[in-house]
Amino acid sequence: MELPSHFLLFLLGLGLWWAIFLLLYREWNLKRYGFSLEGGMLLWRTGRGLRFIDRTARRHRRWWLRFGEVGVWVGILLMFFVLFSLLLNAYLILRRPGTVLGGASFVLPGVIPGLTVYWWLVSVAVVLLVHELSHGFLLRAQGLPAKSMGLLLFVALPGAFVEPDERRLNASPVRERLRVFAAGSFSNVLVGLLVFLFLILLLSPRPGVYVWGVRENGPSENLRLGTRLLSLNGHPLRTWEDYVREVENLRPGENVVLETEEGVFLLTADNLDNRGSLGIWPVSSVPRSRLLSPPSALGLMVNELLGRPLLPPYVLLRPVFYRSPIPWPAVDLLKWLFVLNLGIGMFNLLPLIPLDGGYMFRSLLELRMSRRRARQLSNSLSLFLLLVLLVNLFPSLF
Repeated sequence: MELPSHFLLFLLGLGLWWAIFLLLYREWNLKRYGFSLEGGMLLWRTGRGLRFIDRTARRHRRWWLRFGEVGVWVGILLMFFVLFSLLLNAYLILRRPGTVLGGASFVLPGVIPGLTVYWWLVSVAVVLLVHELSHGFLLRAQGLPAKSMGLLLFVALPGAFVEPDERRLNASPVRERLRVFAAGSFSNVLVGLLVFLFLILLLSPRPGVYVWGVRENGPSENLRLGTRLLSLNGHPLRTWEDYVREVENLRPGENVVLETEEGVFLLTADNLDNRGSLGIWPVSSVPRSRLLSPPSALGLMVNELLGRPLLPPYVLLRPVFYRSPIPWPAVDLLKWLFVLNLGIGMFNLLPLIPLDGGYMFRSLLELRMSRRRARQLSNSLSLFLLLVLLVNLFPSLF
């Protein structure tokens, strides 16, 4: 697969940046400015911002405690949902290799269709800011100290952190730890859903059925992508379901009249799996009322990561589906804020150390067993889930 030119420039710039930084790190002793290299990561620690976190958390302490409590329950539900989804998908991949989509992917520009370097950087910055500030607010609202905050970089993956006093945090009651661990991911999921709601209110569905793709050497291979389909054999086409119903009983060799906005075509169905086919992948927008559900939000998120409308509601946030009163690049930014906040927030709840979900799971185990036994079980589960993740990544790598 040929990499986009902007992604190649990004890699070149990243390599040059690392070379210059490593030279300056040694020559100028950047440790005195809070920079450090630990475990292959570049970290920058600072005390700036801690006063803001402390003031905000103390001023609204009762609100933050309620927020953390809701976050724990939502986080536990999503933890098991993500765990079940990845386990089921891994089973299907092993059972039917080559026919099942991967359940995980690297969310990077050049890997995810339509995700540019610029929108990736902005979206990741928002994800990290929301995530880490939420951890910090719950720490201070419960009287737990925060030592520092800062930024990190692991090769090309940016990050942020609010560094707690690990000894004090580990010695705190399970309920307090759960609030801290759940706060970041819960905030990301909440922000993602709020942006999703705003997008639904902002965008207007385009009427009609459009050509998303055509089969090579099929009867409709000359149709332009994005062409609106008006009728088939005189029957109006308002949704992609209308098209599917019309071709359901089509016989190989049967002639049909397809009316489009670009003209009328006389097509002859070919044979596909002993059934008549016109070789068209039809798409249509989904009304706002059908999008307003958690399954639709999840399906839309997955479709955007895949770059194809494969799951219900079978749409993407693209101009072919929706009209926008604001410039479409702004819609793209909002779309990736929705996708990355929701996707990263849910993934981070997987009960895998060192993700927040892993520490939540370990804390929950401590309610039923000793801390030593809980650590052993959570570490064992993490090793198993690492294998499950690799299985889920396999289809996207090959």
